[in-house]
Amino acid sequence: MYLDRSSSRTLTLAKSYLVVFLDFFFGSCYAPSPMSVQNRKKHLLDQQNTKKKGPGLWAVLLAALLGLNIYLFGIRGLPEMESSAGSVDSNAQASTRVHSPKEKPFESSMGEMLGVAGVREASSPSTQVDTQGKKSTIFTPLVWAAPSDKFDLQRAKGIAGQRSIEQWCHRIEGAVEPGDTIARALTRSGIDAKQAFGIIEALKPVFNFRLCRAGERFEALQAPDGKIQRFAYHKNAEVSYLVERHGKSLVGKRKKFDAKVDILPVGVKIHGSLWTSLNKLPKRADLVARIVDIFAWDIDFYMDTHPGDSMRLVIERYSVDGKFTRWGRILAAEYSGDIGTHRAFWYQSKTNEATTGYFDETGGSLRKAFLKSPLKFARISSRFGMRVHPTLGFTKMHNGVDLAAPLGTPIWAPADGTVTVAGRRGASGIMLKLRHANGYETVFCHLSRISKGVRLGTRVHQKQVIGKVGSTGRSTGPHLHYGMKLRGRYINPMNQKFPPAKPVPKSEMKSYKDAIAPLSKQLDEINFSSEQDRTASVGAGLTKSG
Repeated sequence: MYLDRSSSRTLTLAKSYLVVFLDFFFGSCYAPSPMSVQNRKKHLLDQQNTKKKGPGLWAVLLAALLGLNIYLFGIRGLPEMESSAGSVDSNAQASTRVHSPKEKPFESSMGEMLGVAGVREASSPSTQVDTQGKKSTIFTPLVWAAPSDKFDLQRAKGIAGQRSIEQWCHRIEGAVEPGDTIARALTRSGIDAKQAFGIIEALKPVFNFRLCRAGERFEALQAPDGKIQRFAYHKNAEVSYLVERHGKSLVGKRKKFDAKVDILPVGVKIHGSLWTSLNKLPKRADLVARIVDIFAWDIDFYMDTHPGDSMRLVIERYSVDGKFTRWGRILAAEYSGDIGTHRAFWYQSKTNEATTGYFDETGGSLRKAFLKSPLKFARISSRFGMRVHPTLGFTKMHNGVDLAAPLGTPIWAPADGTVTVAGRRGASGIMLKLRHANGYETVFCHLSRISKGVRLGTRVHQKQVIGKVGSTGRSTGPHLHYGMKLRGRYINPMNQKFPPAKPVPKSEMKSYKDAIAPLSKQLDEINFSSEQDRTASVGAGLTKSG
C-alpha cells in the first residue's frame, strides 16, 4: 500500500507530536524509527517550534482533569452513596457492625487503637423528636460502619487512632500505711520491684522519701505492656511529685499548685472543751495546736476553759481550685472568759528579725520565761500540798502537781535550761531535772522514756520535747509529776507569774500599732448570735492582697 506525498507528510507530523508529548512527560524514552536526514532536520525544527509555543493540547487536558479531581476529592468531598435497598431501617443502619475476623483493629504495645481520622456517620440521617415535639436531624456515629458511610472531618475529635493516656492505661492507686517504706507501698499496690526502684531513683533529686507520712496517696498509669508511663505522689493538696516516661528513662519533677489565701474571721463559744467547740472547722487538730501554742504561757486550755468562754480568730485559709487545703498563720486571736481577756497579734519586724512573734495590744511579748504547763493537754489529778499518798496510804507533802495524760504524750521543756539529772531514780521512775536561770529548777518523774539526745549536761530550749509521759516507778497509772524549785525550795508551779520576754522596741511601736489596728477591728466585729452559741461562727473570707 503506497501513500501519497500529502498523507506521508501528515503521518510524519503526527509522529513528531507524539515524540514531543512523550519527551514532555516521560523524558526522551521514545526512539523514533530511522528517518532521512531531510526529515530529521524538519522534525528537529518542528520540535523547537512546539517547545516555544508551550505545552500542547494533551498537557492542557491532563491539567484540567487533575484540577477536577482535586476539587471533587479534596474540597467538595465524596457524595453520599445511596443504599441499594431504599427501605433499610435507619436504626439498623446506625447500629454498630461487628467486624469480621479479617477486620482486626490495629494493636500495639499501647493496646488496641480505636477511632479513625474522622467521625463515621450513617449514610442516611435519622430523625429524632424531642419533648417539645420538634424534629431534629441527627447522625449516629459508628465504630465499624459499612463502607457506604462517609467521614465528617469537622466533627473529628482527635488524630486518627489516638486515645488519651488515661483511656489505654491501667490506673494503679495506693497510699502509704503506718510503718511503710515507699518501696513497700509501691510493690503492695501492684508495681513490680524493678519499676518501683526506677520511680524512686527518678524522684531522688527532688523528694526526700524520709518525709513520707502515713495516709499520703499516690497513683500510676501502667501501659498494657506493663511499663509505668506516669506516676504521681501527692504530698498534700498543694504539692505533688510527678514521674513521666521519656523513651526508656523516667524523669521526676516537683509540681506546686497555686494556692489562694483568704483572711477568715472565726468566732466560737466554748462548750465542753476547745476541741469540741471547733468541730465545724476542717483540720481542727492543727488549728487547736496553733491556738494552744500562742497562749501556752498564759492559759492552760485543760484547766482554765469554762462553758460560756469565747474565742475569736483572724486566720489565713489556703485553698486550691476552691477546695480548702490548710490553715495559715493566725494573724490575731482573743480568748475571753473567767481567766480574763487575752489578745495576741502576729507581728514581724522589717528591720529586726528578733522582733517576730505574738504580742499583746501594748506591744508586750506573749512569750514568758516559763510555760504555763509542760504538757499541751493534761488534767490535774493531784495538786501541790499535803495529801494522802495513793500507794503508801498516809498523809505526805506532795512537792508538785500530777498531770494525768495518755501514755507517750510529749513533754515540753518549760524554759531554757541544762539537764542535771537523767535516768532512773527509785520510786520516781525515769526522772529528768533541769536547771534554769535565776535559781529555778524543774523536776519530771515517771517518764516512759527520755528523748534522744537529752542527757546529763545537755542544753535544752523552751518547748523542746524532752521525754514522754509514762508510769514508771511508784505509780498507779500514766501521769507526769511536775515539780518546781526556787533557790532549793519547792514551790507550786501553777501559781507562778513569770516576766515576759522582750517587747516591741519603742522605735517600732508606731509601725506595730498601724499593723494591728485593722486586725483589732476585725476581732471586734466578730459577733455571736443565739444560733452560734454551740458552733463555730465562720465569716466570709477576704482575699489577701499582695
